[in-house]
Amino acid sequence: MRGVLLALMLAGSAHADPLEAYRQQASGWLLSGQRLPRDYRVQLMRMESADRIRAIAYLRRIGLLTGSSWSLDDLLRDPILSEER
Repeated sequence: MRGVLLALMLAGSAHADPLEAYRQQASGWLLSGQRLPRDYRVQLMRMESADRIRAIAYLRRIGLLTGSSWSLDDLLRDPILSEER
């Protein structure tokens, strides 16, 4: 029974929400005393706009994002693919 539960938990974590993974990473930065990485905007621009807005709200709420606000265009822009630069 325990093996089945463990397998289900691992299968669920394999399909984890990318936003949740980013939140966990941001929490790690906060707890270790780090600041946002220099490319945090690029990381956020790769997200879907709804996830980007939630991530920005989370970063502000935990105190990592204290700079200027994001433009509405950047908030609603389609995700930038890694091939686009």
